[in-house]
Amino acid sequence: MSDPKSLTRRSAMMLTAGALAAPVLIRPTIVNAAELDQAIGQLIMIGFTGRSANGKFVKSIASHIAKGRAASVVYLGRNIGSSRDVAGLNRLFHNAGVRHIAIDHEGGVVQRLRQKHGFTRLPSALKVAQSRSVASAEKLYGTAAKELSRAGFTFNLGPVVDLHRDYNPVIGKNRRAYSADPNTVAAYAGAFIRAHRRHGMTTSIKHFPGHGLSRSDSHHGFVDIRETWDPQELKPFSLLIRQGLADAVMSGHLFVRVGQRGNGELTTFSRALIKDVLRGGLGFEGLAMTDDLDMGAVRKTAPPQEATIRAVEAGYDMLLMSNTAMANDDMPAIAVNWIRSAVREGRIQEGGILSSAARVRASRRV
Repeated sequence: MSDPKSLTRRSAMMLTAGALAAPVLIRPTIVNAAELDQAIGQLIMIGFTGRSANGKFVKSIASHIAKGRAASVVYLGRNIGSSRDVAGLNRLFHNAGVRHIAIDHEGGVVQRLRQKHGFTRLPSALKVAQSRSVASAEKLYGTAAKELSRAGFTFNLGPVVDLHRDYNPVIGKNRRAYSADPNTVAAYAGAFIRAHRRHGMTTSIKHFPGHGLSRSDSHHGFVDIRETWDPQELKPFSLLIRQGLADAVMSGHLFVRVGQRGNGELTTFSRALIKDVLRGGLGFEGLAMTDDLDMGAVRKTAPPQEATIRAVEAGYDMLLMSNTAMANDDMPAIAVNWIRSAVREGRIQEGGILSSAARVRASRRV
């Protein structure tokens, strides 16, 4: 008898109501070492220390971007200074050739840019769904997307498409999910995405395959969803993918059972989750990205080098590295070296790197 708490291709296919499997990708071979490094660099979304374009750390990150060792950057709260500082940083990164400048701008407690920076205050997702129509929500999110785009950002790391439960300590407690009903979640998340697309912004639905019913927080450590996960948690992902509204899918750092594969595995390292469920079952062809690899759930499972390699082995196209656990302005070069060595050892296939790099390049909407 199959385990109802396991993620299987069959459960994914049932939710997609006949969605087609992802097409076979052509996987060319690498021409030379420089091309390999450039392709690997496309996978890196890197964090930084500092709030000003004048800082040594920030200038070093921009230099790595210019040399192709990272394609994208991510802001955390520690990086937000004045509006002038933000504009200067984004100008520096754009001049270096950055592909994406990402930030968490969901609303509620997860909004890095506030009114004091000249940005509209957004209610939490739950408040939006309780107080506004879908059309009204889309108008509100259009204002937010316009402000982000004007400031130089290209990627909003939202919306959350988890299901709401009051008891959840990181999603429910902070009112980050729109509803307990998957159809309502998909409707409001769709409004968020459409509004951002009108202003050239990329978005990422999260936290695949569903963090809302969990009872702990992956920022701090191990989160086991083998007994709490429900197949309905896939439905918002499925609906948005079928509607063509998923630019990127961000996984959570969650311990889950995929099919009959042993006792379980961390989603961040699960090739079965990406290949069988996300790509095969849900038919997703866009960017598969990790949540921050510096979060406690990953750090307590594998050292940074191994975690980075295993995420690429799993089939993720973009590695979010906040660079907070052991901040290092050379981290892009270090990460490229880790992945290059794994390719040479045969752990990672060159064609997979090229396919992921191509998805990242295609993801830029502006």
